[in-house]
Amino acid sequence: MSESEPLNPTEEQAFPFLQQALLLDQARAALATLDKALALNADLWLKLSGEAAVKGLPAETIDFVNRMATFTAKTATALKGEVSDDLLNKLIALNLNMSEKILESGKDA
Repeated sequence: MSESEPLNPTEEQAFPFLQQALLLDQARAALATLDKALALNADLWLKLSGEAAVKGLPAETIDFVNRMATFTAKTATALKGEVSDDLLNKLIALNLNMSEKILESGKDA
């Protein structure tokens, strides 16, 4: 895929999670940037939580997304002022995994 080639709908859904993983990784050194990245990440998962319920996804999927939204919000609060590489690595892995799962599910559609 080239830079000018548009994303398909599945790629459009996966891209924000990839973008957030990269932003979180790059923000480690700058606390102001990290705080913004953490807030954006929590907002992304909160939005997904609302969409999961509206789309009528299975209960276990909705529960998982809700738990991840809660985790990202609590992690954002916990990391304000004190950087934990372990927590950051978990958030990055979570976003990369979600992006990958969305892309995989698009192949089945």
